[in-house]
Amino acid sequence: MNAITSVFVDLSVLSLLLLIGFLLRRHVPLFQRLYLPASLLAGLVGLLLGPQVLGRSTAYCLPIGNTIGQWPGVLVTVVLGLSFFGSRSSHNFGRVALSAVTQGGLMHQTQVLVGMGATLLMMPYFPNLPFAFGLTPVFGFHGGHGTANAAGAALAAAGWADGVSVANTMATAGLLSGIVLGMLVINIGVRRGWSQKVSKPQDVPQDIREGYVPVEKRTSIGKGVTYNDALDPLALQLAFVGVIYGSARLLSRSLIWIHPLLKEIPLFACAMICGALLSYLLKKLKMADYIDRPTVNRISGVALDYLVCSAIATLSLKVFALYMVPMLVTIGAVIAANIIANFYFAWKMFDIDWFERAMGSYGLESGVLATGLMLLRVIDPKFETTGQESAAASAALCYPWSLPYIMFMPMLAFKISPWLLLTGSAVLWIVFYIVTRRFFWNGDRRFSDILSAKSAKAQAQHR
Repeated sequence: MNAITSVFVDLSVLSLLLLIGFLLRRHVPLFQRLYLPASLLAGLVGLLLGPQVLGRSTAYCLPIGNTIGQWPGVLVTVVLGLSFFGSRSSHNFGRVALSAVTQGGLMHQTQVLVGMGATLLMMPYFPNLPFAFGLTPVFGFHGGHGTANAAGAALAAAGWADGVSVANTMATAGLLSGIVLGMLVINIGVRRGWSQKVSKPQDVPQDIREGYVPVEKRTSIGKGVTYNDALDPLALQLAFVGVIYGSARLLSRSLIWIHPLLKEIPLFACAMICGALLSYLLKKLKMADYIDRPTVNRISGVALDYLVCSAIATLSLKVFALYMVPMLVTIGAVIAANIIANFYFAWKMFDIDWFERAMGSYGLESGVLATGLMLLRVIDPKFETTGQESAAASAALCYPWSLPYIMFMPMLAFKISPWLLLTGSAVLWIVFYIVTRRFFWNGDRRFSDILSAKSAKAQAQHR
């Protein structure tokens, strides 16, 4: 089988899994209530029907082999490479956005500290457990599958081959906990009167639960920049994607040629740089309108769905068994920290719409922006509160501190003292906390008020 045939065979397998995942989401009430994404369900089906589970008891199983396992590493370059391509700079840096970004920084560093701290405590009992294990929770929970694959590849390049599987497992645990526990919190919050727009969980329309848009509600997913007789509109946007990916590989090889140490810079980072540079170049050449950002978003979304499906379907059960206890302990600790810290800081920092913004933040810190917006849609169907603005600002402006962790921490975790990394991360957490106390702190609010009627009254004051 030649290379291009292998790619299309993999595409057919992953596409079949995504169709199965979507049908499960649409027709199984449990999955509708949990709002599980079709890509996650597809990956789990692929894992069960692949050689690691079904293949152990029968000769007939889905051909999920090494080539599908390579898809996440390529697709993450596409997803992250399109992050800044054609995006419009936002000038809305008001209190809502700034408080959300600061809270996002606190949550990012909380996950870092909990992951590192748990790993240091467990290392004496698990001699083969590397300190780099402590970085995988923030890569998986805060970053999602895209970041987990990128950082996992960096961990593998630094010498820990199991890094990709562990990081992907963390991302899967984060996504599941974000959705399942997020829905549980929403049910509690709605019944306690924290939500402003929804009086009961059943208010969510059935089509949103199923994930299927009725014909009369369907909207355009993008606009055509070219006429079909010249070039298909989608082909033009895909051409930009190809140029970004090719430029990233060229930049990566050039950096290695300049100095061998620069090989530590991952390909996805080069893709992000190339995407931003191409966008800037087109703007300077008065060609920025060649980019249709909604179509670019759809291409990135397709890549992310296939990435999640392929990543989960190829999770190594052997690696999970090897690190099972450390992973379960760390996942439990991060989930607990995520819930407590997120809602505590949201209650203390967010002047208005605290519950809606907290749910968007919780979903974001448990996977990706889409998870946060999905949870927000349940309690704010028309996005009438500041929840969407808050989550989007936190997601868009987190790169100054999250990117260095993805790009350099996998290498540093094997080269310098763990205590030095832990101390540096703690210092950054303190910086965010000082900013929080100085500019956004509501001292008259107590954490115990969340469980009383005072949190509902605080919402009512701003309705």
